[in-house]
Amino acid sequence: MTIRFKTSAATALIVAALSGGVAHADMDAARDALSRNDYASAVEQLNAVLAKSPNNAEARFLKGLALARSGDTAAALDTFNALVADNPEMAEAWNNLGVLRARNNDLEGAQTALEKAVEINPQHGPAQENLGDIYVAMAQGAYARAGELESDNAIARAKSQQLAEFIGGGMSAGSASASKPTPPAVPNVTARRDAPVDIDTSSPQSTLQSWAAVWSAQDVDGYLSMYSPDFVPADGMSRSAWAAQRRDRVSSPARIDVTLSNTQIDRRGEQALVKFNQRYKSDTYQDSERKALLMQETADGWQILREGDPDAIDYTVSADAPQSESVDSQRVSEAPPVDGAPSADDSSPEPSSNTAGQNANAEPASAPAQMQAESQAQARQAVEQALKDWADAWAAQDVRRYLNAYSDNYQPKNGTSLTAWAKSRDQAVKGPAWIRVDISDIQVSLLGDDRAQASFNQHYKSNSYEDRERKRVTLVREDGGWRIVRES
Repeated sequence: MTIRFKTSAATALIVAALSGGVAHADMDAARDALSRNDYASAVEQLNAVLAKSPNNAEARFLKGLALARSGDTAAALDTFNALVADNPEMAEAWNNLGVLRARNNDLEGAQTALEKAVEINPQHGPAQENLGDIYVAMAQGAYARAGELESDNAIARAKSQQLAEFIGGGMSAGSASASKPTPPAVPNVTARRDAPVDIDTSSPQSTLQSWAAVWSAQDVDGYLSMYSPDFVPADGMSRSAWAAQRRDRVSSPARIDVTLSNTQIDRRGEQALVKFNQRYKSDTYQDSERKALLMQETADGWQILREGDPDAIDYTVSADAPQSESVDSQRVSEAPPVDGAPSADDSSPEPSSNTAGQNANAEPASAPAQMQAESQAQARQAVEQALKDWADAWAAQDVRRYLNAYSDNYQPKNGTSLTAWAKSRDQAVKGPAWIRVDISDIQVSLLGDDRAQASFNQHYKSNSYEDRERKRVTLVREDGGWRIVRES
C-alpha cells in the first residue's frame, strides 16, 4: 500500500497588509483554473495578483499549490519556504512544505515542517497523518540500515520488508536503496461527503447551526432549503442565477468546512438578525469574515431572508413593528379569565342597593373577590419563581434540576420525541465551559387554575455563543409546582 501524503489545499488567511487592493477577478480565475487542473493558467493569474500585491499570502499559497500539482517541486519548495519565512504561524503552508520535502526525499526536513504544523494547530488532521507517514518511512529506513550493519539481524530486515510492503516502496530487504524510501507524489485531496445532516429550524440558533452543517456536508438541496422563497440575493442577482451559482460552489470543492463563532441573535417579532464570525475552508480556498443573516419565522420553521455584511443587513419590518413583547402582551390581555373572576370587559350593571340582604358597600360582598385576587397574585409569583429556578438550573448546568422544570407532558418542536429532546438538552446544558442565563420583564397570564402562560426577555451567554430573545412558555401546575409544557 502506498503512503498517500495529504496536502491541505485550503489557503491561509491574508496576514500581511495589502497595498493597492487585490485583483479579485484574477484570484477567482486562478481558483477556477486550479479546480480544472489548469496549473499553468492558475500560475499566470496568480502572478498577476502578486505583481500588484507581493505579500498576498493567499495568492502565494495558491501559487505554491499549483506548482506542486504541476510537478515543479523545486519551484513549489521555493514558494513555500519563502511563505513560511514570512508567515511562520501558517500551519497550512508548513503542512504542504512537509509534503514537498518528503517528495524530495528530505524526510528529516519533512518531519521538522510537519511537527511545526502540528505545533501551531494540534487539530490539523492532514498534518498529523502526514507526520505519522513520515515516522513510518523513517522507521523503515532505520530497520533497513540495521539489517545492513548486522548481517545476522534477520528481525530488523523482516521489519524493514514489512514496512516496505506497507508503504509500497517495492524495496527488497537489505538493499542499499531501502535506507532511502521514495515518498509518493503530492496527490489532490480526495472528495469527502458526510452522512445526511438532520436539519433543525425550530429556532434561529438551531437554524444557523443546521445551515453551517449542511454547507460543510455539501448537501446542496439541504443548503438551499434553508433559504426562504422570499430570499433576495445581493448585487441584484436573480434568485435562479444565485441558486445555480450556490449549487456549483457548494458541490464543486473536494471538501468544505464551515465553522461559526461569536454569534449574536436579536429578535424583532417574527424576524431575527443573526451576526457571527464565519470561517470557511475548502481544498482550494479559505477565508474568515463577520457575517449576518436575517431570518424569518414561518409555519415550517426559521428560514434565511437576507445574507451579507452586518452593516448591510437589517430588518425588513419597521422599527415600530409589533415586537415579541407587545404580541405577548396582546395575547395576555385576550386570555380567558379565571372562572368566577371579574372580566375587564364585563359591562353588567352593579347590584342594586335593595338586593335582598345585601348592601353594595358591605364587607361580605368584597371578601371573595379579595381572596381570589390574592390567590391569583400568589399563583403569578409561583410561576415567576418557577421560571427563575429553571434559569438558575440552566446557568448552573444542573441537568437534573433543569429537566425537572419541564412537565412529563412537554411537547418538543418538530415532532421530536421527548427522549430525543431530553438527550439533546443534556448535551446542550453540560457541553459549554460556562453558561449565564438572565430573564427579565416576566409577564404572566393565568389561563385557569392549573395553566399559565408567561413571556419574558431571555439573555443566554456561554463561552462560545450568545443570544437575546423574547420567549413565551406555557406552564401547568403538577406535583405541587409549575412546570413548562410548551415553549416558543
